[in-house]
Amino acid sequence: MIRRPSRSRTTRAALAGLLAAAAVLAPAASAPATTTAAYDPAIGTATQLFLDDYRTASATNVGRVVHPARKDGVVLGPDRPWESNNAYVYGTAIHDAKAGLFKLWYQAYDRTTSTYFMCYATSRDGRHWRKPDLGVHDYGGSTANNIVGDMHSATVVKDDRDPDPARRYKMLGMSYGSGYAVWFSPDGVRWTPSPANPVLPDGDVANVTYDPATKRFLAVTKHPDGGRRTAFLSTSTDFVHWSAPQVTLRADQRDQDEAVARGFENAQVYGMPILPYKGAYVGLPWIFSYGGAGAPGTYGDGPVETQLAFSRDLTEWNRDDRAVVIPRGAAGAFDSGMTFTAGDVIVRGGRIWLYYGGWDGLHGSTTRGASIGLASWREDGFVSEHAAGAGVLTTKPLVFRGDRLRVNADFTAPGARLRVEVLGADGRPVPGLGTSAPVTGDRLDAVVRWPHGADLGRLAGRQVRLRFHVTRGDLYAYRFTGPDR
Repeated sequence: MIRRPSRSRTTRAALAGLLAAAAVLAPAASAPATTTAAYDPAIGTATQLFLDDYRTASATNVGRVVHPARKDGVVLGPDRPWESNNAYVYGTAIHDAKAGLFKLWYQAYDRTTSTYFMCYATSRDGRHWRKPDLGVHDYGGSTANNIVGDMHSATVVKDDRDPDPARRYKMLGMSYGSGYAVWFSPDGVRWTPSPANPVLPDGDVANVTYDPATKRFLAVTKHPDGGRRTAFLSTSTDFVHWSAPQVTLRADQRDQDEAVARGFENAQVYGMPILPYKGAYVGLPWIFSYGGAGAPGTYGDGPVETQLAFSRDLTEWNRDDRAVVIPRGAAGAFDSGMTFTAGDVIVRGGRIWLYYGGWDGLHGSTTRGASIGLASWREDGFVSEHAAGAGVLTTKPLVFRGDRLRVNADFTAPGARLRVEVLGADGRPVPGLGTSAPVTGDRLDAVVRWPHGADLGRLAGRQVRLRFHVTRGDLYAYRFTGPDR
């Protein structure tokens, strides 16, 4: 659909206390005030995504659309005693190029001992995983297991910038009854808790990442807000001292209306990883459609589904298209009830990989099982500007570097094509360029070419506009480069 905006064993008791304390926490956690920054035309050679209308001046018969991920099936399931019938993420997946390994930190819940475990797995290809015996954590009198600790909802950052090798890996997770805690590790396997724990007030779900643009760690934690689960944001430069949690995303009236229309009582934000991605932020809100109390001790029944949200400042989020991007499977499928996601993505081979935890039952079930699946998009493929027929999109003024324009686009339908005009800041066509040759086919990085080999580089450093003529296809991104890319 195309839409454009109008411009541990104490777990259950601890969660009950958190929900009861909602009225106490919520007033101190209101969203920070925001101001709209002045428009900056400078883009240099940075990739420009169509996450919002920040760089769009006008669009006719073209609309922004969110794209669902391609689901590639189960890649890791529960097959160890400490995993019972569930192995899932929350968690983190990275590709460690130096080691030549994919590394995965994932959650398991041992129903026999009522204990959460953080587990570790490795892979050469990201699809076939090995659960090594680490010799770190005792389970049933043996350390021959892949358990790294009994943290809950923990996520990991591999931080090669830290000069201390003992802090090369950083983890933030939940310690029920005391709050959020952090751990450090030289290898991602042997973890030492910080003496400063707890570092943030009590909650439940946690997701953490590093933002290279601001050189800060970003932690999104779940707290009650007016009695409903809400995503809060804290930041840190050292991973130990964190800012007070502030609301970053709560379910709004549109969420509530859509939940009620589907037969549920309300909507809540169960968690939200934030992905710094090519100069912007991609959020993965897990929307919980609350449908009643569920089985005793579950604190709510209903599905949890993953959407997308986009931001340039971590405060204002664009959610004009609220499509579910990892659709739940059919009845009986491993992901038929709920989906949670890892806290980061891996860009590889022209695809964006996202590992996710799929559950075969709703939140209110006490027997539901889980496995880990792989979802993916084309690179830059979260959202596009789409035209079903012939449409035109014109940008605001841009100042670029380089001499080539490249586009990520899919124009494979019969008669589909993309043409581009370069306009001056006044909106008039630049003499000597004309309209580009058509771009057709499915192209991740197509060079746009003008008649007679016109020199685009002569316009570098000057304000120009781009006018995209979009016919029966999708434009995902554009960027300028030099001849060496």
